[in-house]
Amino acid sequence: FQQISNYEEKNVEALLRTKIQQCKQTLFVFAGSKRHLMSNMFNSSSKPFYQSAICMGLDPIPLDTYAEFATHLFELRGKHVSKDLIEKVYQQFNGCTWFVQMMMNELFALTRQDGLCDIDKLEPAEQNVIMTQESSYKDLLAHLAPKQKLILQAIAREGTAKNVTSAAFIKRYNLPSASSVQSAIKGLLKNDIITQEEDGYRIYDYFFATWLAKDY
Repeated sequence: FQQISNYEEKNVEALLRTKIQQCKQTLFVFAGSKRHLMSNMFNSSSKPFYQSAICMGLDPIPLDTYAEFATHLFELRGKHVSKDLIEKVYQQFNGCTWFVQMMMNELFALTRQDGLCDIDKLEPAEQNVIMTQESSYKDLLAHLAPKQKLILQAIAREGTAKNVTSAAFIKRYNLPSASSVQSAIKGLLKNDIITQEEDGYRIYDYFFATWLAKDY
């Protein structure tokens, strides 16, 4: 839902709020994956949707639930998967379903019939996923401003970057001034390349972050 803030037309949020208020006996669910943008839309007093809905966060699918689901699908096709592997994949991507699914699909493909999918397949599976996306990652980097690329590389190496405008962080990665870092962060957030969490900034695409940290 947060994408409406990027529409070229002006006052889209206000227009949509007006139309919604005219609807009777209708319930609306506004779903979005960018928490900082959704929070700004619904919790900022200057925004048309201010206090128009109850904000709820969706936690990741519990590990036990996902492990049961993945194990069942492997067994259904005559394959086996270790619970340790499922747990490692789940933790690697913080339970984010899309990324966990990408890895598990590749791990499934690498497992022979009646074979066991174990930790030793984790690295080749990740490499295969990254390889399919590599050209897109290179294209994305090519379209970034030099300062954005520098801060993105720094975040990739940190995993989750804290205090990005501090003197220590800037010195560690040979970044430009704090104001330049703030400007780069703003652009990367706007384009959904990074995301802001409670403990700092991270690259939204975990595979992109891994590729960037290793190859650049």
